[in-house]
Parts: sequence; C-alpha cells; structure tokens
Amino acid sequence: MAKKLIVGQSEWTISDEEAPGVAKLVREAMQSRTLVELPLLDGAGRAVTVFLNGAVAPTVVLDLDGVPRPSEMA
Repeated sequence: MAKKLIVGQSEWTISDEEAPGVAKLVREAMQSRTLVELPLLDGAGRAVTVFLNGAVAPTVVLDLDGVPRPSEMA
C-alpha cells in the first residue's frame, strides 16, 4: 500500500522518496500555521503540487506506514 496524505475529503499518494520531506513540511505548516507546497501524486499516479494552508486545515492525516487497517480494503 502507498503512503497517503488526507486533508478533509481529498487524498493523495506520497512517493517513498518524498515522504520524509512531506512529513516535515506538513508538521511545519500545522505548527506555524503557514502555507507549504507538497510534491504528491494524484489518484492516477501523476505528479501534482498541493498547497497546504496550516492556518485553515483543521485536520491532516499522514499515513506513512502504507499498511491497510482492519477497516480498509486492500
């Protein structure tokens, strides 16, 4: 399973190479309430840039394990 970033109802995949940097940027955005640019992949695997505004995003889910949970289908 792939690493994922979920903001509200939107979900993106994180490449293995980008995962440490994305985690750092998400933490920075949420702690300092700033805007960051995240290099992610859309549902079709295409590279996209997602702008995360830590001042308005109430919750961000960062799943770096990529392992399905018992309630998720593989």
